[in-house]
Amino acid sequence: MSKAFLKAQEYVKEQLRRGVPRITIQERMTEFEADGFVVNRAYFIGKPIIGMEKNMNVKFDKNFIAFVRKFAKLRNLDVEVVGGGIFLKRGEEVVAWLREDFFGADNATLFEELGKEVYGIHSNHEKKFKHDLADSFLELLADSRSGVRFIAFMFVLSLIVTALAAPFITLPPHIPRWSILLIVPIVVTFLLCAVRLYAKSKRILLVKI
Repeated sequence: MSKAFLKAQEYVKEQLRRGVPRITIQERMTEFEADGFVVNRAYFIGKPIIGMEKNMNVKFDKNFIAFVRKFAKLRNLDVEVVGGGIFLKRGEEVVAWLREDFFGADNATLFEELGKEVYGIHSNHEKKFKHDLADSFLELLADSRSGVRFIAFMFVLSLIVTALAAPFITLPPHIPRWSILLIVPIVVTFLLCAVRLYAKSKRILLVKI
C-alpha cells in the first residue's frame, strides 16, 4: 500500500482529533511523498478523500470514463459522472474521486490501484498502450456483428495479399501454387475465430464478476 497515503491519512486523523476545522485541513494540507507517490490533497465527502493533485496527463473523455467504469465494475463499485469529475461509490458512500488533475480515495489500496491502473503511475506507458490496443482488438472480435464483419474482411484481405505474393513464394514441387490461395486465408480465419471465442468467453467472465 502507498506509504505516502498512509502518512497523509494519519496526518488528517490527527488534525481532526485536535479539532482543526475540515476546511482548514483542506486548505493547508501537507505534502507527503514516498515510493513515487505524492499525496497533497484532502477533501471531505463523507469520509476524507485523500489523494494526489497535479497534471496527470490524461484526457477526460468517453474512453477514459469507459475505462474507469471497467475498473470500478471489477471492484463492485458504482460510477457517477458529475461535470469534470468521476465519483466511485459503494452504495451511497463516495470512496474515490477522479479528475484530470486529481485522484483520491478513502483507503490506501484503492488509491494505489487508481494511480497505477488508471493514471499510469509506475507503469510502462508503451506497455499500457499495447495492452489497451489488445483490449480494443478483443472487444471488436467479441462484438457479434463487428466481429463477423472483421473476420470476413480479413479473409478477403489475406486472399488478396496471398494472390499478390504467390508469384514470389517458393514452394515444394509437390504442392500446387494455387493451394496457398486457400491455405493462408483459411488459417487466418481459423486463428481469428479462435481469438473471437476467447474474447467472448473473457467478456462473459467479466460480466459475471
